[in-house]
Amino acid sequence: MQFFSTFQHSHYVELAISKLKENEIVNIYAVPLDNRSIDMKLLDSMHGTDGTSLVDIALVLAMMGGTIGVSRGFVLYWGPVFWGLIGAALGFAIGFIYDLTKNIIKRKKLRTAKTKLGEVILIVQCTKEQSLLVEQTLWGNLALGVAKTHMHTTQIESHS
Repeated sequence: MQFFSTFQHSHYVELAISKLKENEIVNIYAVPLDNRSIDMKLLDSMHGTDGTSLVDIALVLAMMGGTIGVSRGFVLYWGPVFWGLIGAALGFAIGFIYDLTKNIIKRKKLRTAKTKLGEVILIVQCTKEQSLLVEQTLWGNLALGVAKTHMHTTQIESHS
């Protein structure tokens, strides 16, 4: 049988491996995963997006600023068209600056979050009789997830 399990990078991985080796299970393979190098882009490309937008709030504030500018423009000197455009531009600028600063702060937080250690995949191969012990050991040492597969011993012969 084969067990696949994931752990946070901690001393529990070492404890699980030690306990398995004490019980004469020697086919153990540990693979540490690399952390994702998250580099958020401020502008999305045509082929990919990260789900953030710099114009959502800007467009809402532009609409609100334009509406207020038009309504106030009837009593001001330049008229409703110019004051509507000025209000829309001002609202858009305020919203854009707000979204830009929010995304820059979010990027800094993600950059500092990258420093934590990643996860470890532990692959254990054992007999069917040892499977209960292996599964209990993995769960007992705080595995994030455990999967079990049955290995088939059929071999493929190559013909030359």
